[in-house]
Amino acid sequence: MPRDDFSKVTKDVLARRVGLRCSNPTCRAPTSGPHSDASKSINLGVAAHITAAASGGPRFDPSASSEDRASIENAIWLCQNCAKLIDTDAQAYSSSTLYRWKVAAEGEALRGMGAPQHSEFFPQPSLALHAPLPRIGGHDYDQAREMLIHAGWQPYMNHWSRGGDWDMTFGNGDYFWKKGYYEIQSVCPTGLAECSFAFKDVYGNKLVVITAGEAAEEIGYTPSVWNWRIEQPSPEVENG
Repeated sequence: MPRDDFSKVTKDVLARRVGLRCSNPTCRAPTSGPHSDASKSINLGVAAHITAAASGGPRFDPSASSEDRASIENAIWLCQNCAKLIDTDAQAYSSSTLYRWKVAAEGEALRGMGAPQHSEFFPQPSLALHAPLPRIGGHDYDQAREMLIHAGWQPYMNHWSRGGDWDMTFGNGDYFWKKGYYEIQSVCPTGLAECSFAFKDVYGNKLVVITAGEAAEEIGYTPSVWNWRIEQPSPEVENG
């Protein structure tokens, strides 16, 4: 079975749609830069297939047509390292994960067009004792969670069983619980369908992340982060 590769036009458009940056939310490395020859540039980006280009490849979808496999909708722009990673461990990087990366990277590029460039992390005072805080506002929770873990915030897991302390069938509770996001603290079945989640860093700080929006993956909609706060440990806790 021949490979259904992307055209040069598709690759060029794909790269520009994410600002020539890797679409992996924990990477976001620039993929283009100057060559020592002033008339040339260097490209370190790869137009990777979300579902494989041919049978036997990672994440192959037998129901997809040749046109589907070669379309820009099936492509994600990555740096060479991340492109190698997703195909080496395809089970850890599912098609749905890569689609989510693609949508989030394009959204980030759209929001950033024409705006001053900011650090990927919030400014942190020199005396602040907490892990770096990435700019998670507006990101869907899946992506925000990856960013936080990469920055040193660990999910603060709950150990109660379903049906114990509170009803996980409320709002998006069941959706997040089935994903294994046991750091969920509260759910709201009405209004903005708010959910709160807890993380901790090595300093003992607690980060509470709040999401809003109903989960409807069948139409590509997932809850996103709209607020957060850091709760510092009390002196009593610090002193034992």
